[in-house]
Amino acid sequence: MDIWKWVEKLTDDLNQAGQSASARILDELPGHICELEMERAEALIPEARALAKSLENPWLEVFVGHWEMRNRLGNNYEGESALPDVVALFERAHRPDTIDCPQSVCVTQDLADCYDNIDALGWASECRAVVEETLQRIDPSWPCFDCLCDNYLNTLLAEERYEEGLVWLTAQQARVREAGGDREKYSLDSLELWRCDLLLALDRAEEALVILDAQSADAEIVENEAKKERLWRFLRYADAFSRLERDEEAWDKLPDWDESGWLRKTYWIKVAARLLSRDPTRNTWQVGRRMQEVLEYLSRHGTHRPLIECALDVARLAIERKAPWSASRVLRLARAHQKKLRVDGNVEAALSALERELAALAVEPLPVPAEQLLEWLGTQEERDPEKEVQWLLDAQSQRPDDPALVENTADALFACVAREDAEDLLWHFLQRHPQTEDGKPFYDIASKLLNACVDRAQDGNDARVEALACLFDPIERPFALWCRAALAKRDENWPRVIELIQEAFALTPQRKIGLTHLLATAFSQQKRFAEAAETWARAIEECDKQQEECSDELWHHLTCACAAGDWATVRKIAARMEFEVDPGEGPIDEDWCWVLVHYEKDGETYYARRTGPVTARIVENAINEDALHVLDEIVFDAGAGCLESPPEDEEARKEFVYTYRFLHTLKPGGYGTGWQVAGVHPGEEQWKALYARLEEPGYQVWVHATGHDVTDSETGEALKGLLFSIAAPATVPPKTLHAFLQECTRDLAHPFCWPRLAKACD
Repeated sequence: MDIWKWVEKLTDDLNQAGQSASARILDELPGHICELEMERAEALIPEARALAKSLENPWLEVFVGHWEMRNRLGNNYEGESALPDVVALFERAHRPDTIDCPQSVCVTQDLADCYDNIDALGWASECRAVVEETLQRIDPSWPCFDCLCDNYLNTLLAEERYEEGLVWLTAQQARVREAGGDREKYSLDSLELWRCDLLLALDRAEEALVILDAQSADAEIVENEAKKERLWRFLRYADAFSRLERDEEAWDKLPDWDESGWLRKTYWIKVAARLLSRDPTRNTWQVGRRMQEVLEYLSRHGTHRPLIECALDVARLAIERKAPWSASRVLRLARAHQKKLRVDGNVEAALSALERELAALAVEPLPVPAEQLLEWLGTQEERDPEKEVQWLLDAQSQRPDDPALVENTADALFACVAREDAEDLLWHFLQRHPQTEDGKPFYDIASKLLNACVDRAQDGNDARVEALACLFDPIERPFALWCRAALAKRDENWPRVIELIQEAFALTPQRKIGLTHLLATAFSQQKRFAEAAETWARAIEECDKQQEECSDELWHHLTCACAAGDWATVRKIAARMEFEVDPGEGPIDEDWCWVLVHYEKDGETYYARRTGPVTARIVENAINEDALHVLDEIVFDAGAGCLESPPEDEEARKEFVYTYRFLHTLKPGGYGTGWQVAGVHPGEEQWKALYARLEEPGYQVWVHATGHDVTDSETGEALKGLLFSIAAPATVPPKTLHAFLQECTRDLAHPFCWPRLAKACD
């Protein structure tokens, strides 16, 4: 069964109704999740939920809920934190108005995945039962068939029933072959990867490599696989090579840490732990830090058994690099989550064995007396915060009122991802010593604590920030105001930020650069660009006085001055930044190069011609009614930097078009919506003539796609397609444009169509 048909029809209906922005949401959401673009997916989900509600479409509600869970469970690897939501979704999907929705089957996968993330072994039999029941409702023609087979096989892997898994898998592959159909190859390839997993679990890595090599040699698989599928293939390769002690090949296949996603990071740890044990030079505190971040994440989301399985590897690596403080911390965390398991599954024995190894590991005493430690550490060529943290904690316990020791100890704790311990240390010191003996506040320590609390945004941190503000209110009110402004910034309460910082500046002539930056940002967010530009100018003056680099401040000043229309200031800053612009007065309007401008509000990106250092004119038509930007003269936020990194290859960089965030419209283009026109390409000469005629009345034409195949409905012949849009000034009625298009295209061999415009004209 094609479970996507109803989604595709809904998308088509939305496009035909002029709701292309809504159609885009449905089209892009699964793609972002499959390509591991988690943040983009998270940004779309509230819009998708709102769309389902506005359309009063229960099936769409289940569809959106399922894909949200694919992101939370499959990419972000949540456990108990997602359980209430996935149970509610399962119940919603099985009501009378949604039970026939194909995605109601997919929700079974979500429920099984959630329990698997929490404790695969503990819930194996229950998950297997619900999967078996659902498999009886479908056949191999459903894409859900592969997913549910994955869930079933995962329960057998958790229970170490590997041979049974191979037998069951072979039976399912036989069902797929017997059913045949368009999905046969895809389904067989997908299931074969589970054979690979079972073979790896049986230490039959050579056989697993045969499967991986065959799939890697299949051009169709490589061309069509999503990013997450490619990463899984590489991880399995690395696993197989590591089991065969082909370590260099394993390292070569191991995906980049930063693009792996939380679920794949746990597999990364399992494979890397095997490799690191054989290569101690790679087993560094930096690797330990990365792995500790995963454990902290799994702990927050109630992913209990995976956390313990990772912790066993992480603690062993810490013991091997003689880092008892880290190993002890990891094992304490594992013990806390052990209580949440339904079945022990040898966890107690494994943890106890590591605890015995840790107890036998000698703890290095302080290399020098506590009062000399910082000076001694400063003489060391290579610093290792994981090794130093225990010394620093010991020295700090002997000298609890030494601010330098407190700050250095906190830095080491932060480096080792012991954020709560670091925050507690700083807070308790400030409670005892809010200021120095000569009455000056401990700014560095207080600022470090403030930034840590705001960045971490955990429950209770807001209360600590307010407590910090209250502590400083009587002795240094500007800092107390800064604390409250930092929380307001995080909550994007920009009027409150402005109010607090202006009060702080009124109390002291000394303007701290961080406060100046925050005030300028708040003015900009409120579109008070003249005040923002003036504030950035002050920041630049302060940098110049202190002979500090100020390139970021200059970009921000330039951007805000443009948005404010202060062209004299713009030319002055541009000259300092060595931009060559016309020396006249008024707006800068030159023809520089192509740029892409991204509008966060509607999620669209448009081609534009850059007209100055931070200005551009949009030239690509919008094709939804909510984004009418063509010929708008805009300011883009160059201070925020390019949104897409340029390629490293020099030749590719020449063709690269930089993407910037839209900031402000200087002058609207005055155009209405872009209307899609589609059909058969009439040939280059005829198209050039048609293009010129279409633009004669002042309309704007933009080609969105060309060269794709369209089919002649009468002959079945494949013809070259053309998709463009046309936008008219907002004062032109749709019927006028409709009649104009009819006149321009009446003599073409094949007709063009513009259904949404035609519908708007009744």
